[in-house]
Amino acid sequence: MAVELLAQSIEVGLVTTNSDAMVDFYANFLGLPYQGDLDFPGGTMKRYSIGSNVLKVVTLDEPPAAPVAPGGGPAQAGIRYLTLVVANATEVARQVEAAGYTLVQPLAEFAPVPGMGWMFVADPDGNWVELVGPL
Repeated sequence: MAVELLAQSIEVGLVTTNSDAMVDFYANFLGLPYQGDLDFPGGTMKRYSIGSNVLKVVTLDEPPAAPVAPGGGPAQAGIRYLTLVVANATEVARQVEAAGYTLVQPLAEFAPVPGMGWMFVADPDGNWVELVGPL
C-alpha cells in the first residue's frame, strides 16, 4: 500500500510539560517563525515553520504517562533528533554556549565535506537538535 501525500512536507510534534522553556528555545533562541496556536480536544500546539515543514510544540491537558526520554540516539531507539541546516555553524555554536543551552556534541568538522560542521544541542526537555552548516 502507498499513501497519496497531500502535502510535500512533514510536521513534527514535540510533546512537552515544559512549554515556556521550549517556546523560548525554538521561537526566541532558534528564531523559528511562529505560525500560531492550534487548540484541539485535550491540548494546545504552538506551530513553528522550518521552511515548508512545521514543528509543533504540544502541551496536553493531562500530562503524558511517561516523562520525556532525554538524549539522542544513544538514549533509546525511535525518532531521536531533528536536523536544521544553518548558514553560520561557528557563530551558532558560540550562541548556544552563551545562552547556556547544553551542547551535547561540540562543533566538529564533518570529515567527508571539508568546511562543513555539525553539532548537537539539547532543547530544555533534552531532545537533541543537530545543527549543520558551513564553519
